[in-house]
Amino acid sequence: MTAKGRFGLVIPEINSPLDRDFVEGAYAQAKALGYDLIVYTGIYNCLREYRYDSYISGLENIYTLICTHKLDGILFAEERFHTQDVIDKINGYLKLTNTPCLILGGNSPNANIINADEYGSMYRITRHMTDEHGCRKLYCLAGVPNHRSSEERLRGFKDACTDCGISTSESDIRYGWFWKDVPAQLGRDIASGEITRPDAVICCNDVMAAALIDSLTENGIRVPEDVKVTGFDGGWDSLMCQPSVTTIIGRDKQFGADAVCRLYSMVAGTIPRQELFSQSIRFGGSCGCCKEAPMDRHISEMIHMNIEKRTFIATDFIHRMTDAQSVADLSEHINEVCHIFKGVKWLDVCLCSDWQGDMNNPDDFRQYGYSDYMYMLLSRREDNNGSSFFSFPTAQVLPALCEQHEPHLIMLTSLHCSGQIFGYIATAYTECTYITADEYYVSWCDSVANGVKSLQRKLFAQHFSKQLEKLSETDPVTGIFNRRGFMVHASEMLNQYDNEGRKSYLLLITYYPEKVGAVALKAAMDTILTELCIHRLCARINDNIYAVIIPSQDESGIVNTTENLIAAVESGLLDRFGDVKLPEFVTYTSIFTSNESSGIEKTVDEAMQSLIDRKKAAESNFTDYRELIYRLRRNIFSQPQKEWEIENISHDIGISKSHLQRLYKQLFSTSIKDDVINLRIKRAMQLLEHTDMRIVEIAEQCGYRSENHFMRQFKEKCGRTAAQFRREKRALLL
Repeated sequence: MTAKGRFGLVIPEINSPLDRDFVEGAYAQAKALGYDLIVYTGIYNCLREYRYDSYISGLENIYTLICTHKLDGILFAEERFHTQDVIDKINGYLKLTNTPCLILGGNSPNANIINADEYGSMYRITRHMTDEHGCRKLYCLAGVPNHRSSEERLRGFKDACTDCGISTSESDIRYGWFWKDVPAQLGRDIASGEITRPDAVICCNDVMAAALIDSLTENGIRVPEDVKVTGFDGGWDSLMCQPSVTTIIGRDKQFGADAVCRLYSMVAGTIPRQELFSQSIRFGGSCGCCKEAPMDRHISEMIHMNIEKRTFIATDFIHRMTDAQSVADLSEHINEVCHIFKGVKWLDVCLCSDWQGDMNNPDDFRQYGYSDYMYMLLSRREDNNGSSFFSFPTAQVLPALCEQHEPHLIMLTSLHCSGQIFGYIATAYTECTYITADEYYVSWCDSVANGVKSLQRKLFAQHFSKQLEKLSETDPVTGIFNRRGFMVHASEMLNQYDNEGRKSYLLLITYYPEKVGAVALKAAMDTILTELCIHRLCARINDNIYAVIIPSQDESGIVNTTENLIAAVESGLLDRFGDVKLPEFVTYTSIFTSNESSGIEKTVDEAMQSLIDRKKAAESNFTDYRELIYRLRRNIFSQPQKEWEIENISHDIGISKSHLQRLYKQLFSTSIKDDVINLRIKRAMQLLEHTDMRIVEIAEQCGYRSENHFMRQFKEKCGRTAAQFRREKRALLL
C-alpha cells in the first residue's frame, strides 16, 4: 500500500514493552489505513527537578517540530509524560497548528480525549479467579487514588465481585501507587495474620504483583498454593519473577490502534471498521493455570537485539565522528557505524541551515526550535543510499515522504550538543520490532552531535585562519598596520630618522582589562592612534598591543611624548563613548640599536615581553577573579530566568559587590543587571513568536515575579508591547 498521509505521535519515550506495544498498535493501524506514523520522542521522560537541564531541554526541543511539520493529524500521549511543564509546552505547540489533535488520557479542557479500556480486562481477570479457581475472599491492590486509569481498573474488580455475589469493602482495597512498598507490606500483613489470608490478590499493575509475590514467598506464603496473585499490563515484571504472573496483555497495543482509528475519523470523517488487536489474559504460574508464561515476542527480540548491539558497542564511533575534517567526512563516518541498528529502512541526519553558527560570533547559536530549511547530511538506505548534501523545507519532515513509498514508522529525535540545537535524526522502520530508543541509540546520537560540534569548531578555526591570512599588512576593517606591515616599513622609517640625525625609539602601548568582545574599543583605538601618529609609523602588532616609532634626541622627550599621546587617546575615547570607565594603559619604551630586520625583530620581541610582564604586575588583582566572572556570565546566558542577586553572587565569588560590578563592567562593557534584562527579553521574544503561552506565563518563565514589571521592561527594550510584538510576528507568517 502506498502512503497517502502522515499522522504524528508525541510520546516521551519508547523503552518498556508497554511503550513498544503502544507504538506497534498505533503503527499497525496507521499502516492499514495508508498513513505514515511520525513519532516525536524526547527519549527521556523528564522529572520536574531536571526541567532546566540544557541536555534535557535539547532532547525535548524535538516537540517544537509539530508546529512546523505538515501532518494530517496528531496523537499526543499526554498521560505518559511525568512533567506538567512539558505537557503545557506541547499543548502550546498544538494550539499553534490547525491540525486535528487527539489527546491520549489527558485532562486538557476543550480537547478531544481518548482513554484506554481499563475496565473490561480487570473485570475478566477477576472473574477468572472467581469462576475458574473458586476464589471467594479477594483483595485488590489498586494504583493511584482518584486517578482515572486506577479507578477504572478498581471499578472492574468491584463489579466482577458484585456480579458473582462477593461483597467487598474498603478494607479489601489497598492503594499501591503502582510501586513496591505497599505490596511488600501487604505480603507481610498476610503472612503475620494481621489481616485475613485471602484466596487471591488482584493487582492493578505487574510491578505490584511481582513485589507482592516476592514478599509472600519471603514470609513463607506459597504462591499460588496458599494465595493466588494476578497482575495487569503484561510488562517485564510479569515474567521476571517466580512464579510468573498471570496478567492482562494487549492493553497498550489496542489503545494505540484505537487512538489512530479515532484520529482517522476526525480527519476523514469516516470510522474505520478494523479491530487489529484486543486485550486478553496471559496465564502464568501465579494463579496456578500453568507453570510458566510464554516469553513475550517483544521481550525476547529486545534481549536478542541488545546482545547483538553489545558486540558492536566497542566500535570506535566516537573517535570516527570527531575525526571528520569536512561535511563529507562526517557523513561518511556516520554511515560507517550505522550497522549498530538492525531493521532500519531509512536513517536521515538533518541539520538546521544555521548549524555552523555565526562564524564571527561563536557564542551566538540556535538554542530553541528549528530553522525553516534543513540540510540533509546523510540519507542512509538499506540498499543504495539516497541523495545527501542538499536543503529541503522543514515542513516536509523528510524528502523521502514526498516520494511514493509504503507507510513507514519514523522516529524523530533531537540532535544537539552543549546547548546548541543542530537538527534531528530520523530512523524509519516497517517493523516495530526493531525500533530503538535505548541507551545505545542515545550514545550513538550523542556521538553524532559531538561530531557535528567538533566539525563546527574546525570550521571556526579555518575561518579565523583565513581571516588572518587576509589581513596581510593591515587590518581589513580599520586599515591600521599589523605586525607584518610594521616590520616591512620599520627599516625604511629608521633609516629616514638616522639620516636626519635623530634616534629612533619603540613605544609599546597596551591596556587592561582585555574586554571580551569589545570590538568597538579596539576599532576606536585603531582609529585614534592612526590619526595621532599620521607622520609616524603606528601599528597594532598584537591583539591589543600597539607599536609606535618615535624620533627623539633623548629619553626625556620620549617620556613627554608618551604622556601626551596617552592623554590624547583617553580624550578621543571619551569623545566617542561618553563618560565611561576607561581602561588602564600600560607603556614600555626601548631604543632601536639596529636598522636591519633581524635587529628590529629582536627589539620588538624583547620589548613586548617586558610590556607583558609590566601589564601582568598591574592587573594581578584583577586576573584572580576573571575566570570566575567568565563562568558567571555563561551561567547567566544559559539561565537568565534565575534570581541573580549581586549580594549572593559576590558572596559566592568572595569579593565585594562594588568590586564584582567594576570587574564585570571592565570585562564585558555592560552590567550584570543589563545582561540579565537583555537575555530575559530575548527569551521572551522567542516564546512570544514560537509558542501560544499567555503573557503572564512567559513573564514567569523569564524570571519576572510581576507581569507589569515584565511589560514595562519589554516595551522599554523593544519599543512596543509584548502583545504588539506577537501580533507583528504572527502577521508575517500569514
